[in-house]
Amino acid sequence: MAIRSELKCAAAMLAVLLLAGCAGTSPRVDFYVLSADAKAVAGVAGSCSSQAISVGPVSWPRYLDQPRIITRAGTNRLEASEFNRWGGSLEDDFVRTAIENLSALLQSELVVNYRRSGNFSPAYRVEMVVLRFDGQLGGEVALDVKWGVINEATGKYELVTTSNIQKGTSGQDYDALVNASSMALSQLSEEIAAQLAQLCAAR
Repeated sequence: MAIRSELKCAAAMLAVLLLAGCAGTSPRVDFYVLSADAKAVAGVAGSCSSQAISVGPVSWPRYLDQPRIITRAGTNRLEASEFNRWGGSLEDDFVRTAIENLSALLQSELVVNYRRSGNFSPAYRVEMVVLRFDGQLGGEVALDVKWGVINEATGKYELVTTSNIQKGTSGQDYDALVNASSMALSQLSEEIAAQLAQLCAAR
């Protein structure tokens, strides 16, 4: 009986050691955020510097409403990475980065999230419907967005258009994919800022 008891204890200790070993070798999870890299350009900078602009709401596709980074594995197949994730809500990160880009492009501190525009009287509001925002590792990132600019004084759309943007990745890893995603959002911000500059200049 003593031998049997010792064997049970040894088996239990071995199971604990095996579980600890497995836990120690778990794959690392990497977290990513988008980066704002738009720069002020001639003909845009300063045009809306004295007029508040709000951004939102942004409608988001369901397949992107999760922390795992989604990649395109074929025309109709998507893959979600367990070990490469967004550092928070991708939707919130998208809006935050767009606002930072627009602020830099327009050289204005009056570009705000529409949820926080209560202390401002925005001249215009930018609404977006994101249709696609994904890519292939070692391939391209695609950003398709339908967006419009609303005149807050009249409540009417001044402009409704669609941007279809593709950016090539510089490598095969997720760092390159996220960098290309940031560049795609930067180009979208430039297109929006150009239209806002024209509207602000005409006021």
